[in-house]
Amino acid sequence: MPFQEDNTENRGRKKGSPNKNTKGIKDNLQLLIESNILTLDADLRALTPKDRVNAIINLSKFILPTLKAIDSEVEIKSGDTTFLDAFTENELEILLKNYK
Repeated sequence: MPFQEDNTENRGRKKGSPNKNTKGIKDNLQLLIESNILTLDADLRALTPKDRVNAIINLSKFILPTLKAIDSEVEIKSGDTTFLDAFTENELEILLKNYK
């Protein structure tokens, strides 16, 4: 049955009210992390720097909001200058070699 505006029986949550299940899970996860912070810190320190950074990035997904990627198109017309125009051909080659 599709949603009907005049439905008075099963309205669901009111607008702006928190989802109790999600809030409970977040609260329990926070409590788990807080009670094991010293162990978590020791575990992170035992990792290699590369693995430590990956672990922190993966853990941050639960804390920080996910940002949406955007696409952008830039059109450079002939005669327009860019910051790369300040470099000589030789300097650009050195930059490219160091980038690889």
